[in-house]
Amino acid sequence: MNIDIKKTGLAALIALAVLSSMVATPVMAAGGIGWSEDTKTPNPEIATEVTIDEWSNADFDTAVEYYDDAGDPATLPASLNSSNDNPVTLTATDIDFADRNEFPRKNDEGSDNSASALDSSEWTTSGATVSESSTAPGVDALNYAGSASSDSATYSNFSVADGEKSYLTIAADINSASGTPTLQLTDGDGDYVEVTLYDSSASASDDDVLANSTGEGMVLQQQVGDMTVAGTGDGSFGSTEEITISGDADVDVSVLDAERTRALTFGERLEDTDDDDELETVTITEPHGAYSVTGMGTFDEVMSDATIYGVTVDAVFQASDITDDEDVSAEFGPTSDYPQWDQLGEIAYRLELPTAFDLSYSGPEFVDEPNLPSERYKAVEIAEGTGDTEFSEIDYTSVASSYDGSTEITLDSTVSPGTAYVVSYDVVLTNDEVSAIQSAASSGGAAVMSSGDGGFISWLLSVPGLIVSSITGFVGFRLFGGGGS
Repeated sequence: MNIDIKKTGLAALIALAVLSSMVATPVMAAGGIGWSEDTKTPNPEIATEVTIDEWSNADFDTAVEYYDDAGDPATLPASLNSSNDNPVTLTATDIDFADRNEFPRKNDEGSDNSASALDSSEWTTSGATVSESSTAPGVDALNYAGSASSDSATYSNFSVADGEKSYLTIAADINSASGTPTLQLTDGDGDYVEVTLYDSSASASDDDVLANSTGEGMVLQQQVGDMTVAGTGDGSFGSTEEITISGDADVDVSVLDAERTRALTFGERLEDTDDDDELETVTITEPHGAYSVTGMGTFDEVMSDATIYGVTVDAVFQASDITDDEDVSAEFGPTSDYPQWDQLGEIAYRLELPTAFDLSYSGPEFVDEPNLPSERYKAVEIAEGTGDTEFSEIDYTSVASSYDGSTEITLDSTVSPGTAYVVSYDVVLTNDEVSAIQSAASSGGAAVMSSGDGGFISWLLSVPGLIVSSITGFVGFRLFGGGGS
């Protein structure tokens, strides 16, 4: 038999390496564990409210995305807090969307709008002043400032036929007000409809009142034909020809539209509307102040490319959200210390709140909700400010005494963004529990070889084992079965 020694040596080394990797137990795996409703995988979290200065519906898909310091889209290693039905909070006047300032729509196709009700130069004033302002760093607005009930400003560079079919939409920040300042729409023969911008004695839910208190993000949307007609005309509202703001108020207007034929949707929320403990989806058309929604995919289609400033997200930075395999360590195997249990799981995580100019956090806490009986936690240790130190080299502090049956445990109540926090567990598990943890592993994680659930033979019969068996069998055949040349 003529055997090529170089080829034989290489094949032998490969076979030896494969066999060595098969019998080395337990195996340290990074990211090779998974979570599901059926697993007992520890899943500690940093719970916090994170405010994202600039959130883009054009660039982002989820509420936990932001622009990093290089200006590129990035994703937080976090999830929405599942215990909060409406975990995203925002303000309507901090939303910038494409046609927010396009009333009246006088543009030719492919060109910019030739007039805008939010352009201060378009208004005629009497006593009051109008000027350019903003309701958020990227949201241009019109400021109306009047100091007497007789002050006013009028915009008339438009005409809306069949004005009664249109919706009056106004979104504004009420900085200050006195009395009952108003906004009127007037038709061609002197008839008008009117809404009150501020009335401290009114209800915020009144159809014809924008706000009953000062503050940001006040929205009113009403169809003109449903409003009470007054004035000197024929008593029937025709084409809308004029908008007039009157009274003692300081108001920043981010949306003003008298042409749209439907109300805009500012998101959706879950709410128990009839006290039957059943949550229903409610469409939000007239938010007042900061309000909460179920997520970022519920806004009006005209806001599909919107930029929203100051979005606050009720988020949890869970171990199951970790994206870097080096921040997870998992080792399973039998131990003589606890012979009544099949395996000991030694699991550690490193969690950290990312820092960026566009991010700020409120009240972050490092917490854990144990999913095993307290006696199953044989050791729990934490460490702070570890950087990327190897898990085995970290100087830990024991917190095992806190695992006393409590449903929630605070591991650290003073979490600082940019600081790494590590928690390490020794937990006793059954073979089935270990199997479930490994089976739930994401496809990108490393597979954990179990030394207690069938050991080498069990692994050999798995898909990876069969592949390796085929390789080693082929190598053996080539070496000893006459397949060499």
